Amino acid sequence: MATSLYPTHGAPELRPGISTNSSSKTNYTQGHSRAVTSGHASRTINSDAAFLVPYLKPTDRILDVGCGPGTITVGLAAHVPSGSVVGVDLSADIIAMATALLLDAGTDKKKDGNGEEKSEEGKEKAATDLKPRVSFQVSNVLQGLPFEDASFDVVYASQLFAHMPPPNLPARALAEMRRVLRPGGILATRDAAAQHFFPRALGLETLLSRNMVCGFGREDWAGPEMPALYRAVGFDADGGKVRVGCGTTCYADPESRRWRADGLIGRLAEGEAVRESWIRNGVSEDEIETFVARLREWAGTPDAWYGVLQTEIIAWK
Repeated sequence: MATSLYPTHGAPELRPGISTNSSSKTNYTQGHSRAVTSGHASRTINSDAAFLVPYLKPTDRILDVGCGPGTITVGLAAHVPSGSVVGVDLSADIIAMATALLLDAGTDKKKDGNGEEKSEEGKEKAATDLKPRVSFQVSNVLQGLPFEDASFDVVYASQLFAHMPPPNLPARALAEMRRVLRPGGILATRDAAAQHFFPRALGLETLLSRNMVCGFGREDWAGPEMPALYRAVGFDADGGKVRVGCGTTCYADPESRRWRADGLIGRLAEGEAVRESWIRNGVSEDEIETFVARLREWAGTPDAWYGVLQTEIIAWK
């Protein structure tokens, strides 16, 4: 049984009898190497959850499902000064990383959970304010979240559903997230719908989309299916309770192109879980090497850029 690593004022109680053993079978295929987690740690509330911020209230109790290294989770806490935030992830190692981020928040880190520079006064205040209101614990949404019904005012997930092949797993996860949401509460998700590399002549768009989606055990990105999924689990889409929007992620300058390329190449190194998932789903070694070579070419191409269309949904229970 996992426990909160820090007490969280007003946090929901654990449901009895729910195991949060991260060694149980899951459908996560990306692994937790440095190449993967550094990409996840680059996500902040400003980059990945800004669409949710206007709806947050100071007293909200928030659940961040698939929180990863906790960068978004900590950012959410800054917007609920009288509330609390719980981050859950299926990996004990990743929860340890998130806990370390919380320990460092406001002390020796130069940036806050929003990715903004902090003053010395801001560092001290963050250290005092965040720790009592943020907790992390191991939990797998597909096995049942360890919280009572209607425990949270807001439930959020970023890039979670790509890791859940249809037809059954996405609906199971979203329904479980809806279960722990109070009536009138907000469920918000952000999931990639399409990725584009320019110039198109390099063929990276086809190579990445086809191979990455195959590695997830899917036929398409999760983003396109999300509006229908909300309807399927009981949200009143026709009554205006589901708002679908689009966000973007873009890498266009030389430094960010190199960072993006290096991150993807790192995930495809020998022994990496991503590489193994590609091969397991029918991608050949030659195709992987072609992709890596073209990524390097793309990173060094003047005026090349990369964009992701993100499906951003706000729904009320």
